[in-house]
Amino acid sequence: MKMSKLIIFDFDGTIADSMWAWDELGKITLQEEGLPALPDYENIIRTMSVPDFAVYLAERYPSLGSSESLMKKWHEKIIFNYLNRIELKKGIKEFLEYLKNAGYTVYLASATLYAVLMKALEHFNLTEYFDYILTEEIVGISKRDPKIYKLCMEKAGVSPENTIVFEDAVHAVQTIKKLGVKVCAVSDYSMRAHVGEIREICDLYVDDFTDITKLKKFIG
Repeated sequence: MKMSKLIIFDFDGTIADSMWAWDELGKITLQEEGLPALPDYENIIRTMSVPDFAVYLAERYPSLGSSESLMKKWHEKIIFNYLNRIELKKGIKEFLEYLKNAGYTVYLASATLYAVLMKALEHFNLTEYFDYILTEEIVGISKRDPKIYKLCMEKAGVSPENTIVFEDAVHAVQTIKKLGVKVCAVSDYSMRAHVGEIREICDLYVDDFTDITKLKKFIG
């Protein structure tokens, strides 16, 4: 029997310890092509989505080809990383197992291309834990837009008061809190410059998912 609560997870940086792999894509591309490194690289990638960054690089370095060809190469590299280098956040599989057995409705909302995301989920044997999987590409809505979370709540038939989101990115936490939804922020190296801000606005901040007692109490 399903409980009347919706749990929404982000993937990269929340479930998977993978943001480092996304972050290095542009840097590796420039190195492989013998192009100069971007000054202030990390600050640049923090202000853009991956597709926007591909457009930025393609315009700055025309020899790289189109942004579409860059994205194709990057998706191939990130799939390799999911299968060989990336690990899950500690305790996440046990926590997902608990949510499944307890009857919570669990959604996954990601900015990652659906086909790429599914490769990762299948590799980590996580597909069974999600009742619904959506990506920005599928719904045509950015995770910087609260509509994507409203869509999840409408599909599940739950109110903001009965929704909890697990996220690592500061912009996503900001977006979610505007809806009156509880957020558990998950620590990730990519957001280290924003830890103070994230802690101030989230409802719970965790390093990983190993303290299931605390997580159970939080979700109710």
